[in-house]
Amino acid sequence: MSSEILERKGPRYGISFTRAQADSLIRTHLNETINLFECNDIGYNNLIFFINTIENTQKYVLKIGGRYWIKIKTEAEVKALQLLAEYTTIPVPKVLAYSSDRNNEFGVEWILMTCLSGENLNEICQKQTLNFNAKKSIIQDLADCVAQMHFKIPRFNQIGALTSNGQIGTDLNQLGPWLTYEQFIRTRAQSEISSLNTNSVFSPIKDSILDAIDQFDKLQFPSFDQLPFVFSHGDLDSQNILISMSDPNCPRITGIVDWEWSGSFPCSEEYFTSYNHFLDDNEQEMQKIFYDELEKRHVLTPRTIEKFSLLESFNRFVTNLAPWYLTDLENPDSSMVKKELDKSRSIVQSTLEDIRNELCTNII
Repeated sequence: MSSEILERKGPRYGISFTRAQADSLIRTHLNETINLFECNDIGYNNLIFFINTIENTQKYVLKIGGRYWIKIKTEAEVKALQLLAEYTTIPVPKVLAYSSDRNNEFGVEWILMTCLSGENLNEICQKQTLNFNAKKSIIQDLADCVAQMHFKIPRFNQIGALTSNGQIGTDLNQLGPWLTYEQFIRTRAQSEISSLNTNSVFSPIKDSILDAIDQFDKLQFPSFDQLPFVFSHGDLDSQNILISMSDPNCPRITGIVDWEWSGSFPCSEEYFTSYNHFLDDNEQEMQKIFYDELEKRHVLTPRTIEKFSLLESFNRFVTNLAPWYLTDLENPDSSMVKKELDKSRSIVQSTLEDIRNELCTNII
């Protein structure tokens, strides 16, 4: 018996881009003619097309923005790629042209960039099991990239996404920017009140979650002044890492892509939004090596970030208040919805109790 799954009308719902539109875009911005136009169906938030032209051996990627974000996401990615090219040696795509205005001739936001060599790490791991040396080689390369993000790119004294002028603005949910971690986490909790009140899918748990937010808002936080804000990718996992397997025992990172969630964020946030592949509880040895390699490069990890357990609880509390994956459902009456809502409420209530207990030992 197949298990029921929840289907969303996700970011790509209603978004399209035709070959004729691509022909026009490439002629306008590159003065070249397409001879290969191929859709990559992997992306969740965007439409991704691979393009070859008659005039050039360079391959291109055309990224069409999803429907949920206006202007912010496109400009954040473009500016991030510019900063990375200027300050680091991390292999990233080069932006050739872009539009963050949906009122353009195509009716969508888009970025045209160079295509990097290499194979998607997630796809590699689905086809084969990497040996110990191969995994360690990738981890070392990744640690080098993270260290450059943290120490080569100038730091900002605010939390948020990058704007086109290089300043820190709101995040992709149009919250912020923030000057302190406490503002950052409290605002995110408060912002979910609107979703709880307006989205009927949350009605069964709304009252209990609103009560939890009210209780959370009354808690006194310790100081987080020692928590640095660093340049972060925001979604740095196997699906966004390209690898060369020319030496199976020593694969190398050839590219890191999909920088739309990047910006200036507390260093702890990376461990909640990235690295799932490298922090697998079934790979304790690899997790230790990853932390060791980061710490060798002076990157803070969960082992060295002050009050990390409390920060982890804050994140777990906020992300379960009104889970995004329960919005815009095609099957909102599914029995799975109730199970997920009950699970979310349980996590929120138990985490709130954990936070209270942790605060008893962390308030200074």
